[in-house]
Amino acid sequence: MVQKLLYLMVFGAIGGVLAWLVNEPLTTDDIRRTVDWGEVVRFGVLSGGFIGAMIGLATGLSLGTGKHILRGVAIGALGGALGGWIGLTVGQVVYSVFVVGMGEVGQIVGRILGWGVFGALTGLSEGVIARSPKRMRNGLLGGAIGGALGGALFDFLAFTFGTAVGFALRAEGEAGAPSRAVALTLIGAGVGLFIGLLEVITRSAWVRVLYGRNEGKDYPIDRDGAYIGRDELADVPLRGDPQVAPRHAEIRVHGGGYWLTPLAPIRLNGQPMTAPAALNDGDTLQIGSFRLQFQLRAGQAQRVPRDTVRSPLPPPPPTLPGTCPYCGQRPDPRTGACACTPIATAASTPSLSPSYAPASVAVVARATALVGIDGALAGQRFTVPPNGLTIGRETDNGLIIPDPSVSRHHARIAVEGDALVVYDLGSTNGVFVNEQRVSKQPLRAGDIVRFGAARFRVE
Repeated sequence: MVQKLLYLMVFGAIGGVLAWLVNEPLTTDDIRRTVDWGEVVRFGVLSGGFIGAMIGLATGLSLGTGKHILRGVAIGALGGALGGWIGLTVGQVVYSVFVVGMGEVGQIVGRILGWGVFGALTGLSEGVIARSPKRMRNGLLGGAIGGALGGALFDFLAFTFGTAVGFALRAEGEAGAPSRAVALTLIGAGVGLFIGLLEVITRSAWVRVLYGRNEGKDYPIDRDGAYIGRDELADVPLRGDPQVAPRHAEIRVHGGGYWLTPLAPIRLNGQPMTAPAALNDGDTLQIGSFRLQFQLRAGQAQRVPRDTVRSPLPPPPPTLPGTCPYCGQRPDPRTGACACTPIATAASTPSLSPSYAPASVAVVARATALVGIDGALAGQRFTVPPNGLTIGRETDNGLIIPDPSVSRHHARIAVEGDALVVYDLGSTNGVFVNEQRVSKQPLRAGDIVRFGAARFRVE
């Protein structure tokens, strides 16, 4: 979020510089005696267009896709040009009405109101880019604050340096090129800064990428029907993984809470989703190779309990004395065991080892797969193919584990004869079999193998 704030401020300032570079050759310093409305409109449209386009570019860059960037520039330029036209026209009208009776105060009021309207409409366009009514309100207010402060600063620069610079440029009553350059730059930076600040201050929910492309990036959820997916115009774009659908999931706002609707396979807190579910602060989402976390500002929503309260089981039916309460038969007269109690056999006895077990008892089954025990891959089964399986965080592995404790290329499991053998590929946090660190180890069914902090059961 801080990155986007800097983007908005810096690109807004760049837009102000570009506006000054284009406007300055066409601008005369002495425009106070006779209002040239064509020049007012041209100055406002060009200034607003450049600043709005650059703020739209910053918004598109923060979302990270080409379509967002193109749409941001187009809508930002249109909204900024409209804001500049209306804003400077309002400012000039206010100036014309009040400057005679109020003098320099009328000029200041006119600039503050005019540039405030300009900034408000530029900020409004930033919300239009995101298709978010909330962001439109924030942009409207933040842009108005930034524009008004910039407008006030314009005259401060003129009054501070106007005499010296005006004498050098032989212009009356205007600070000329220097004040316009600084003022437009600071107006652009101010509009971008306050739009971003209000977004940070007022955001209530966002999705953070924990693992995958754009790790650590936050995407605000500030509208109903926000999409997560591979689509370039998604609210949370997940690019570079073919397992992610264009529109993989949707976040709806209902009853003051947030609900996740799966549109393709997705795991919520390690469990596969089959129906919409309420989102709580800290919930993790696994979509393809991406691991995401839903976050709420403190106090925004009550935690929704996951477990459904079930009614107590009815009491068991009465049984006759001397009979088993489960199957109703009489116990064995010698052992006292019920007829429905299973009898342990040698094949199920875990204490037998291969070297001491009778030849007729199959103690160790051939291992063929790994089953996730906890984390994002809990419950998922991964069969080891005949050519083996590579394991790590990178998407080129056969088994992708989205966990920061797992190295990019952590381990390899090879099929050697009738056994699976795990090899450590020089990982940082090691490979453990039954909590013993190994560099190479044959695997048996029932072993627990751990890669970093991610545990799997061998089956």
